Amino acid sequence: MHRKSVRFFTLEQLFKRLILFFFLTQAACGCVTNQDGANEGRLSLGLSGVSSVDSIRLFTSPAVLNLDNKPGVDGFTAKIYAIDADRPKPIKVNAGEIEFMVFESTIESEPLQVWKFDTKKLKRHMATTQIGVVYDFRLIWDAAKAPKRKAAILAQYRSVDGKVIKAVPVVLPISP
Repeated sequence: MHRKSVRFFTLEQLFKRLILFFFLTQAACGCVTNQDGANEGRLSLGLSGVSSVDSIRLFTSPAVLNLDNKPGVDGFTAKIYAIDADRPKPIKVNAGEIEFMVFESTIESEPLQVWKFDTKKLKRHMATTQIGVVYDFRLIWDAAKAPKRKAAILAQYRSVDGKVIKAVPVVLPISP
């Protein structure tokens, strides 16, 4: 009779194989796509496709600012984050435009001034950070259209099909 030999791994060999398996699974799970959903030659876990803006977040300077170094306040800084509910981080705006409007005290009247940024102009304001894509603006208003008591600021995203998504407005006092 011929006996079959059974080969067992030593504890050291088993440990090395488990470590290799662990690193390979971690490497596969860590691969993602870029902000546009383009793969760039790396593995993807189903994150491809074009993102759509579901909401936007507006963050402004804590007060109106003097941005032109002439006496008096004349504007504010703002950051916009575009949110796709299916994505963990803020996304790039691939189509449509971002608008800023400044009002006197409340957003119920006609805007004093409007700034519009289409996707071409938005690229100049875009930065990619660890928390996602951010659009950073320094907005200076026309002195003839400046708010007197409070600057109510509204930002909105307008898609190419006309859908408007508004951020929560911010009101900044003009004088202390």
